[in-house]
This record gives sequence, C-alpha cells and structure tokens, in this order.
Amino acid sequence: MRHLIWMSLKLTVVILAMASCSTSLLSDSTSSRRPYDFESTALHAEVIPFLHSDTLSVFLKVAREELLYTREYDKAPFVANLEITFNSQKWMLSDTLSGTSPRVIQRRFDLKESEDQLDKAWLKYTVKDLNRSSSLTAMREVENIVAWDLQENWPTHNGFIAVGSQILIMTDVNNTWDVKHVVPSKKLPAPPFSNYRNPLDTLKARKHSTIKNSWTVLEGCQVFTSNDKETNLIIQGVTEEFPALKNVRHLIESVRYIATRSEYSALLNASNPKAALDEFWMSCGKSTERSRKLIKTYYSRVEEANLSFSGLQNGWRTDRGMIHIVYGVPNRVRRDYWTEVWTYGEEGTSNTLTFRFKRKIHDLDNNRYRLERNMMYRSSWDRMVTSWRNGRVQND
Repeated sequence: MRHLIWMSLKLTVVILAMASCSTSLLSDSTSSRRPYDFESTALHAEVIPFLHSDTLSVFLKVAREELLYTREYDKAPFVANLEITFNSQKWMLSDTLSGTSPRVIQRRFDLKESEDQLDKAWLKYTVKDLNRSSSLTAMREVENIVAWDLQENWPTHNGFIAVGSQILIMTDVNNTWDVKHVVPSKKLPAPPFSNYRNPLDTLKARKHSTIKNSWTVLEGCQVFTSNDKETNLIIQGVTEEFPALKNVRHLIESVRYIATRSEYSALLNASNPKAALDEFWMSCGKSTERSRKLIKTYYSRVEEANLSFSGLQNGWRTDRGMIHIVYGVPNRVRRDYWTEVWTYGEEGTSNTLTFRFKRKIHDLDNNRYRLERNMMYRSSWDRMVTSWRNGRVQND
C-alpha cells in the first residue's frame, strides 16, 4: 500500500515565464493579485527574445497538454489554433495532434528591425488559444546573449541548465570568456520566527577557467564574462528533473519544513529511505488516499517554488519558497522592485497574516528576497505545521 502513494509524484512539468536568473518586468507596482497561483492561468508559455545583428529572434515553447484540440467532424484530425503577437506583429499557428506529437510546440520567429521598430530592451507578447479563448500577455527582457543547449538545439530559459549539458554561448561578439564558478550552500532557511544569517550574503564566485564559446555545465553557479567586461552570462547547473524533485534524498530534504529534527535525521539515515519517507507521509495522512493528497499538494508547491523563486538556490530552499510550501498561495501579493508583501486571509480582519520580503541585491542572483522575520509568526507557523502533520492541509 505504501508504494501506491508515489503515484501522486508524477507531476506535470511546464515552464513558467517568470523571472529568476534573467530579469522580468513586473506588470503592476501594487499587485497582480495571485502571481504565484499556477492553476489560475490555463496557458503558460516560454518566450526567449534574442537580439543578434538587426534581428530579434523570438523562441516560443508551449506545452501541448495546455491547449484545446478540436476537430471539425468525426474523422477529422484534432487541431489547436494559436494567435501569437510579438510587439505589433501577429502570427497564426495551427498544430495538428498525432500519436507522435512531442510534448511541446517549439517555434522560432524572426522580427526584422526594418519591419518593426524594435524595442531593444523589452518584448511584449500575447499567446492566445483560440479554441479555448484563453490567453497569456506578458513582457520579457530582450537578451543579447543566450546559452544554447546543443542536445535540445534550443536556447535555455532563465539560465537553469541540467548538469552535464553541452552549451554554446551565443552572442554577436566572437570572444573568449572568463569563467567563475561557485557551489552555493544548501542550508535551509530558518522558520519565520527565528533569527537567520543567510550563507549567500558573502558568497563569491572564484576564477575557474578561460574558454572560447563551448562549455559543459557544472553543479552550481557559473559566470561567463567577456574579455572587455561588457557582456556576461550567469547560468545555474541543476538536476535533470528540475523544477520537479524525484531523487529520494531530495524529496526527504524538502520535508524538513514540517518534520521534527529527530524525524528528519531518521529519514536521512534510514537504510531504506524510500520506505521511511512513505511511512512519514502515511503517519501524516493516516490513510493512503489522504496521504496521496498531501504528497501531491506538498511536492506541487515545491515544484512551483522552484519555478518562481529559484536563483543561486533552488526556489524551495528560499524564504519565499518556504512560506509558499507551508502556507500555500497567498490571497494577495503586492509587489514593486524592492518589496513583496504576501497576505493570507481577508484583509482588515483579525485573521489576516502578512509576510514582507525585501529584495537583496547579489551579483549572482537578481531573484533573491529575504523574509522580515518576527516572533509573532511562531503560533501561525506551529498551526500550519500541525495541520500538515494531521493531514488537514487543503489544495490551494
């Protein structure tokens, strides 16, 4: 019975077009009510705008499972219809579903400067699923340098690349690159009521080598700087399954937020860690069905945290990731460049809970925020952990 629980870990992975290693424009300085609620948006797309010479190449990736395929009559093929707008240029894209269709649609669009007065800083885009009447509108910073994954034959998104991948550094300048490297600490953040000194505060990358334009990705952070110091690229070496967790040790590490110190130590040192983790979740859920729901909710939030909050560390290891996993999606998020304020509960009532995160400038990570900790969070944290351990946590 225990092994049935792990069926719930087969989570669908789709890529969110959110900021991590690369910068993204916040659409509203006050709020976009639930920006980290993945399920609130039916359509997600990965968009990479790359400016080279006088051409803006836009690389689009959309998961087929997010699209609605329909057919005109009984034996006709199933077709999805997309309307895609980049700045002021529009394309229509039809995709026919077959038994050999890959998981994603990948297309490249080239915008010539003579055809469009290109904004060389930002690309505004809209992707519409015409069959479903759903759409996504956002902005992305235009890149003049990308890491090209040779195995995927596609540029990488947000700088997170599987360790061991072979990449080319693509830019207009044919140059050599100084490479610096560092493996960040994997220390987890302390609970919101505890004092905490983040080991990333003093983290520095050290000189590793000098290369032309090809590289094999290492674990941790790699910084590529041109000889003239005008151009640099930061990538993070991650596991093959990122943003999901599949390795049993990683699955165990992520339950530290709700496990006691002794439970966590026993899990790490268990002779059969998979069985021990099964037992942990069964003790929380008390039944196979409820345990499956807990597992799905918990590890879905871990994956969402990785998608939204990753930088030098995987998103689930950050302050925002910790709060997202334990408390879930906030009812409201207010944010500007320097601050995010997360609100749980109805504003203005006695049950309102607010967390404030301040951006921390770091040369290697522009997606880093620190929670303003306070002892007043002790009781709410204990209640939420107890809810997890009693199997009472609901989906977002």
